[in-house]
Amino acid sequence: MNAAIKVHVPYAEYAKLPGTNISALKELRRSPLHYKHRLTNSKETEPMRLGTAAHVAVLEPDRFDATYATWGERTDSGRMRPRNGKLYDAFVSANAGREILTEDQQIDAMAMQSAVRGCDAAMVYLRHGDPEVTINWTDAHSERPCRGRVDWLTKVDGMPVLVGLKTSRDCRPFIFGSQAAKLSYHLQWAFYHDGYEAITGKSAKVVEIVVESAAPHDVAVYVVPSDVIEQGRAEYRELLELLAECERNKKWPGAVPSETLVSLPSWVYAEGDDVADLGLEGFDQ
Repeated sequence: MNAAIKVHVPYAEYAKLPGTNISALKELRRSPLHYKHRLTNSKETEPMRLGTAAHVAVLEPDRFDATYATWGERTDSGRMRPRNGKLYDAFVSANAGREILTEDQQIDAMAMQSAVRGCDAAMVYLRHGDPEVTINWTDAHSERPCRGRVDWLTKVDGMPVLVGLKTSRDCRPFIFGSQAAKLSYHLQWAFYHDGYEAITGKSAKVVEIVVESAAPHDVAVYVVPSDVIEQGRAEYRELLELLAECERNKKWPGAVPSETLVSLPSWVYAEGDDVADLGLEGFDQ
């Protein structure tokens, strides 16, 4: 694979490119079986749909109206009509090629756009740059072709900066840090950092802009430190090794591949607790 950085690559075209991507690779943390399933099955939830809409609204505002249509049909009583039935089907047909958002999702996406674009700390990075930048490289450690899609690529004071945009229910440091660990954001930060360095020979600064998904849509800007990059690198390299092993053996086990003992959380064994204390005295034992 030729190492490259490309802008304005449509997502459908990016998705067809060869190479391992971090979104799929992170599924290996659950099990090889889940990774294998992810390769041929997309994964999108309503929060993810809103997050994607916020990305477009903030990073590519000129593309928003061409990408999304808003379902806002209401009944005579003012209630929102459900997303089914003849009216909805006709709406989808009339907007072929566009993603459908609810009215609430559209309002939230625009509110997040205003919040991020109104944040001075965020605009240090978003004032200039390119959105949704495709990178292709070969990982030197595993010799595996890799690909990624950086939310925003810019330079500040001559230094390259890889900028991510995330939505969160709570952008405070401890809460977002826990979310980052749970959702493996640190693997993504390290993967993109190393990919950019493999292509350019330069180490980039990594920044994550976090906007809360509910009003008042607070915004925080986090610089990702080197120790977090190193932790993410160690973990994604372990996953690449596991992936190579699964491919060699042609085996994709689940999370619990053999019989094992069940364990209970520590709070169950808290001193002094009994069935009555837990409010379970009426249940079968």
